[in-house]
Amino acid sequence: MTDATGDSGDRRGGWSRLTIAANRWFWRRPNDYAREQGWEIDRSGWGGRRYHDPRFEARKKEILESPPQDEPVSEPPPRKFSPGDGFPRKHPKIARAHDLVATTGLVWRWRTEIALAVAVPMVAVPLFQWLGPVAAALLAGAVLAGGTIPPVRRAAGRVALRHRFQGLCLRTSMRTPEGRLPLIVRMRSTPDGTALLIWCRSGMSPELFEDYIPEIRVACFTKEVTFSRHPRWAHLLTIELKRA
Repeated sequence: MTDATGDSGDRRGGWSRLTIAANRWFWRRPNDYAREQGWEIDRSGWGGRRYHDPRFEARKKEILESPPQDEPVSEPPPRKFSPGDGFPRKHPKIARAHDLVATTGLVWRWRTEIALAVAVPMVAVPLFQWLGPVAAALLAGAVLAGGTIPPVRRAAGRVALRHRFQGLCLRTSMRTPEGRLPLIVRMRSTPDGTALLIWCRSGMSPELFEDYIPEIRVACFTKEVTFSRHPRWAHLLTIELKRA
């Protein structure tokens, strides 16, 4: 009776020591690493370990006990303006104006073409009545001869350039909030290209044109676009287009 009870106790004690030794061997490396880091080891659960860094508790207690402070509100950095880089490139879309003033401006923009459309029939009809088919050859020769004269070519180029620039204003936001286009007061030829004197309407600024330098280069077939503000009148702007 006594021997049987002792053998059973030895077997139970041996199994317990074996499992404890296996558990320690399995968790030996994690426990050593935790001791090097200064962590606390929780062995409350059999077969597992919990590691805890006491510094987190100290930091949490410090945050909870410290009085609240007003955090400074970070302001966005100032917006820098770089002419020609297309900044800010986010102009609102503006609808075209269709009132009487817009119609008058449309007629004024096409004044050269309208004048030619009225003058050519007034000259061609009497010529056809007087010379017959020879009038067509005379008109064609006059057009070709006019194309070879430098002043005529430059004038035709300025007309085309004006339409290209104003067409760009219609396709972009280079207009007033009501949809009015800028006024081209004068165009003149320069040694390197063409200069446009622009009248900026109310609601426009020279910076608005500077935002669209890449588009102006493409629309007007130019290599370089420079702006010159009038020394006295803020609404007058000279845009110089240098040929490519």
